[in-house]
Amino acid sequence: MSHSFTGLTGLYRSLGRFTARRPWAVIGITVAITLACSVGFLRFAVEEDAEKLYTPQDAPSFVDKAYVDAYYPSDSLSVKLLSLSTQDGGNVLTKEHLLEHLRAWRVATNQTVEAKGLMYKFTDVCDSVSERSTECRMDSILAFWNYNETTLRNDANILSTINRRDVALDYLGRPVNLNWVLGGVRRDASGAVVSAECFQTVLYMKYNPEVDDNEDSPTVVYQKRVVEVCYDNWSSTVLAQYVSCDAAVGRESTDAINRDVNRLSVGYILLIIYTLFVLWRNSWAYQKVHVALGSFLAIGMGIAADFGMLSGFGLKFNFVCQVLPFLLVGVGVDNTFVIVSNYFDQDPDAPIEHRLGEAMALGGSSITVSCLTNVIAFAVGTYTSLEALLSFSVYASIGVLMVFIFQVTTFPAFLALDARRELRLRLAAGGCGGCCVAPCCCQEEPVAEQLQHGNNGWTLDSNIYKHDHDGAAGDVGAPAAAPSATSAPVPHGALKRSGSSTLSASGSTGDLNVNVKVSVRPPSPDGMKQQAFVSEAPAPASGPRDFTTSTITCWGKRVFNPHDDQLSTKMIARWLPRVSLTLWGKILVVVLECVFLGFAIYGCTKVYQDFNFREMFVPEGNWLHEAFQVEDRYFGGEKVPVAAYTREPVDGRDYFYYQDQLAELSKSFGSDPYITNVPPVNSWYDNYQNWLVNGSAYSRQLVNGRAPNETAFNGWLKEWLGGTGRAYAANILINSTTGRIYGSRLPAFTKDVVDGAWAIKCVDSTRDTVAAAAPGLEPIAFGVSYTFWDGFRSITFSTITNVIIAAAAVFLVTLLLLADIVASLIVGCMVVLCDVGVLGSMHLLGLTFNSVTCIVLVLAVGISVDYSAHVMRAFLVSTGTRQERAHKALVEIGGAVWNGAATTFLAVLPMAAAEHYIFNTIFQMFGILILLSIWHGVVFLPVICSWMGPPSYRDMDGEDSQYSKKDAVVEVV
Repeated sequence: MSHSFTGLTGLYRSLGRFTARRPWAVIGITVAITLACSVGFLRFAVEEDAEKLYTPQDAPSFVDKAYVDAYYPSDSLSVKLLSLSTQDGGNVLTKEHLLEHLRAWRVATNQTVEAKGLMYKFTDVCDSVSERSTECRMDSILAFWNYNETTLRNDANILSTINRRDVALDYLGRPVNLNWVLGGVRRDASGAVVSAECFQTVLYMKYNPEVDDNEDSPTVVYQKRVVEVCYDNWSSTVLAQYVSCDAAVGRESTDAINRDVNRLSVGYILLIIYTLFVLWRNSWAYQKVHVALGSFLAIGMGIAADFGMLSGFGLKFNFVCQVLPFLLVGVGVDNTFVIVSNYFDQDPDAPIEHRLGEAMALGGSSITVSCLTNVIAFAVGTYTSLEALLSFSVYASIGVLMVFIFQVTTFPAFLALDARRELRLRLAAGGCGGCCVAPCCCQEEPVAEQLQHGNNGWTLDSNIYKHDHDGAAGDVGAPAAAPSATSAPVPHGALKRSGSSTLSASGSTGDLNVNVKVSVRPPSPDGMKQQAFVSEAPAPASGPRDFTTSTITCWGKRVFNPHDDQLSTKMIARWLPRVSLTLWGKILVVVLECVFLGFAIYGCTKVYQDFNFREMFVPEGNWLHEAFQVEDRYFGGEKVPVAAYTREPVDGRDYFYYQDQLAELSKSFGSDPYITNVPPVNSWYDNYQNWLVNGSAYSRQLVNGRAPNETAFNGWLKEWLGGTGRAYAANILINSTTGRIYGSRLPAFTKDVVDGAWAIKCVDSTRDTVAAAAPGLEPIAFGVSYTFWDGFRSITFSTITNVIIAAAAVFLVTLLLLADIVASLIVGCMVVLCDVGVLGSMHLLGLTFNSVTCIVLVLAVGISVDYSAHVMRAFLVSTGTRQERAHKALVEIGGAVWNGAATTFLAVLPMAAAEHYIFNTIFQMFGILILLSIWHGVVFLPVICSWMGPPSYRDMDGEDSQYSKKDAVVEVV
């Protein structure tokens, strides 16, 4: 056997024996560790900022963001009142509809709300035109009648009023842009507006991210009230009312996540029920349903230690981490199944110390492979600039490690305690029916002899290991070979056991009738130490030993044998190989794998990049989605605010000398293919020049339509900003000492955002446009969404890099633990096929490549390796031909692997009914991942191993060098 595995096996054997001798000490120590780690919960904090979570923090836009935040700290929150006729497609340009829209505006702006113990009106929270004007910023068709009901009612011809562009000016002093406040506009041959289908009134409110992201801020409270009175409680036979607010997306997303988390508790119930079903034994003595409580307690301790310790170190929790408890429970229960499976493989008459030691020697080494590969794969996720992935990866890697530690210490301790109860019931010893796990007033320890030396004359020579008699698949229908003349005698009676493998020359239909070479399980490498169990043991009982008990239920079998196969083992180890490990079955498996791979590769070529935070993070059916649909239909979809920023001239001169570049900047920026003209670019320079030419007293002093010198340029600018240009004051930075401009802003809007690729092109195009137009002013193009969009370009590279690093790390860990390069390469191929399958399935599932799906792709490396690593380890420790060992690997571990996959799936199953994009996406991708992993682990991998699997450890090391003659190979027919 491999020296690394021998050492690992010996370590776990010693741990299992110590735990069997001191179960309460082990439980006490692990509880103390959990309590110590849980102190960190005092610093528990949640990160909710989407910009920090889902945007690479090294994106170039963060440099621009730092500049914008430093010089333009104030921003505005837009709340849009969208009004449609109650009759689909009806004309709203009637006095009746306008009066109803005016009522909606009044309702929205006449509210008084309480926030932080104070009362606030709309004028307290609205964004004013400028520091010099307290007028609230608004865009609306109602400006034509100055928001006055009497004026509107007295208007004899509203269409004539609307078509007179000089009647109404917006807060910037420009004529109202009809395409911005009206949707579905129809015009006659002369261009005059004759009808429209939608009103849009935009209310601008104060917004400071440091304050107004809080639920109790005045702006947020007022916005919620607007939604309540203008949407939830709105009633009209004339107008259907909708409210749109981008700032509400984060809050609605958080609310949806909180509702989903409450629903996801169903996953725990399903997982517990399935675990109880798997651990059910139809015998009071061998019953292990209650041991599941010890397993869940150990998993809970691991999760508590993980979250508490990392919180204490200051690592913030986030929304994506909400799914971790479900995944960790699934992984932990998987470990439970492996340990319990190996426990029941042991001789029930063996001493508890021997039985638990051997179970841990086999199960511990197996789950170590999956644990370390998971830890390494998840830890690779920390090599990222995505905060959501980084935090998730740290919590996941440490969580898997902590759950593993408690699963190989605390859970075996509970199993050891229950083993004592099991022995008492089998021997009908002790008071209280022998049901307690610890001695008490009516419960003595009458079976000390059996606990120390075993029962019914057990010795190492007579030890019964379940799989010593289990067949391995050969070609179905292969003739049975005659018994070998060198066959060693079987020391414990008949081979045939009810429910287990039935091997006979008569061709029993109970299992495959094949020629199988198996090894009578040898004593442990440290067998000399185990002689203590034998030296004072009672004399062997005459005849075969019987460790069966009566069943609990009245139907079916009346005798329970702990070595009988469970349903999962029958499915995976008995029934499946009858198809998958035959010649034609193998051909079918390979053909199906090629078909799956073909679809996956095709899907990979079709997956595209997109992360529309507004659409994805708001649940379907939410009030915002209805408003977004109206915007998409009538106002060009999602128009994102951006701006061109100019900075201090590179040569230190005055802005007066850069007027050509300022004029070119507004022209080029407005004509950029990704910038909309509704509403148009808001250029302070163009409006200042228009005032100089058409509205000022200095028109005759102009030289070529411009100020004659920098003194006049700056002086007249200051005058304009104090008068008709006051709305532009917030867009110009002026040095109070020199009177010179040292920065300015030209706000605009993008066209409707199509997808991630479009967004990246938009960022690049606008940056190139402003850089070319005003090179002397060091311009930048920036919008709040640029931090997300700029991150798109690095997500693909980051994901591919992380997946490659994770796969390489998993391969190295697998190579170290399996100590076989061929085995590691085969397992690595299974992992790659699973990841390619998950990526390719995204196209069929309608998912896009973004910062949420990339997290799952990175984690898929760690999840998928579990199933293949377990089966490969079992293949390596088995003896016989490749065909036989492939089957024996499934017999050894296949049932536990299947149960682990089932529990992981049940843990994420409730996410199918979740509202939020994150949970829905994780369910879909994990569902595909689990199916692919189980397919490659228990179907495709055994087929590959039966053809080109690596040799057994025992074949490589040589049986004679490791074991005595009593370990000779016997042929069982």
